[in-house]
Amino acid sequence: MNKYILTIILMGIVTFIPRVLPFIISDKINSNRFLKRFFKYIPYTILGMLIIPDIFYSTGSFITGTIGFFVALILSFMNLNSIIVIFAAVLIVYILNLN
Repeated sequence: MNKYILTIILMGIVTFIPRVLPFIISDKINSNRFLKRFFKYIPYTILGMLIIPDIFYSTGSFITGTIGFFVALILSFMNLNSIIVIFAAVLIVYILNLN
C-alpha cells in the first residue's frame, strides 16, 4: 500500500514541476519581442499538428477530406465567421459523400 501512495506522490510531483517551472523562470528572464511572438503561436501550431492529419482521412476518402480542407481554408482566409466556415466545409464533404 505504501508503495502505491509513494508512486502517486512522485507522479504528482513529476507532473507538477513542468507546469510550475515556466512561471517561476519567466519572471527572471527578459524575453525579447521575437520570443514573445514565437511563444504566442505555439498553441496554434500544436493544435494544427493534431488536427490537420486527421482531416484528410476522417471521411474515409482522401479526396473528399482534401476538398473539405481547402473549402475551409479558402473561407477562413475570406475572414468569415468560424461557424460558417465549419458548416460550409462539413456540408461540402457531406454532399460529396452522398454518391
